[in-house]
Amino acid sequence: MSESNVLEDNMGEMAEQADSAKQMLDNNSFNAAFDALNSSLVQQIVATPPEASAERERLYMMFKSGQMFVQQLAGLINNYELANQQEVE
Repeated sequence: MSESNVLEDNMGEMAEQADSAKQMLDNNSFNAAFDALNSSLVQQIVATPPEASAERERLYMMFKSGQMFVQQLAGLINNYELANQQEVE
């Protein structure tokens, strides 16, 4: 397989992943579920007694994991857009 075919395959795969990520981030059901999860976690963190620092930390890590998940989706989109710009130049 030639180098240009490999690059085309990689770009095609990146485009599919970026498109899927966009669809997920634009999906109302996903956003509603994600918002509900975040709200629930924040409420649980606030309701945790001061002496339960391990539980608060666990809940906070769950909250941060969700944020990192969304950042990964955005990264798929950004990486494709950057690669696409470099290919055009």
